[in-house]
Amino acid sequence: MNFNGRLVLRIVMVLSLVSLMGCDQKYKDAEEKMTQYLNEKYGEEFVVENVGGGYGSGIFSTDTIKAEAYPPNSPRHRFRAEITKDFSKVWDNYMNIIMADKFDEKMMKVSQEVFGQKELWVKTHLDSGGLSFPARDLNNKNMSIEDYFKAEAINGIAVDLFMKSEPNVDKEREAEKVDKLVDRVLALEEFKHGFISVFYLKPSVFEQVSTEFYTVGEALHYYTRKEMSYTHTFAKISEAKKVYSVQEILSHFDWEYKKF
Repeated sequence: MNFNGRLVLRIVMVLSLVSLMGCDQKYKDAEEKMTQYLNEKYGEEFVVENVGGGYGSGIFSTDTIKAEAYPPNSPRHRFRAEITKDFSKVWDNYMNIIMADKFDEKMMKVSQEVFGQKELWVKTHLDSGGLSFPARDLNNKNMSIEDYFKAEAINGIAVDLFMKSEPNVDKEREAEKVDKLVDRVLALEEFKHGFISVFYLKPSVFEQVSTEFYTVGEALHYYTRKEMSYTHTFAKISEAKKVYSVQEILSHFDWEYKKF
């Protein structure tokens, strides 16, 4: 390589280093701004991390900086946050996480009624639509789930239902129960879209599900394994209508999870 070539290479390396240093400082500033905003908005402390990436493009493509956050005393309440690059606005979906906990209680009661079983556990996920966020002025963590649904248009829901089971599952009867559960969710008239997964767990696995759920990564992959559950199935809601019949829900038992 001649002198001119080495000079150009050195200039490129220096400019790249300067650019990286600038990004690092930008992300540190964004972390501080988001932390301050979240602390003031919700009146509690938060840890902000993975600034600059972690789950896809921002809601305004390249116009925002992404991050994840959670209360230090509750890492399982991890949520998304984004800030504009001029640091003028911050969005987050913490309220969806808080309200999902409250909705879990309702779904627990409904599921126990439908399945006639007390030993079950439910985890729901509320979706404001795509990568959208709840309204920025929603910060009352004490509001009821009913009031929240009036204030925030929730687009969809994902329900993971885990039951303590025995090996011989009456799949035809259970398919009918799953269908009834879908009817109960539709009766709430709150969701346009939904996905309900039902897992019939082995007793030893069920005893740990309420804590392990937050550490296993992809729940569908983990709990559909034969060493975890005896069987599993799913149902779906689209455009506020039931997608699958009882027979189709029955055919979904033991479906093989494939990660795309």
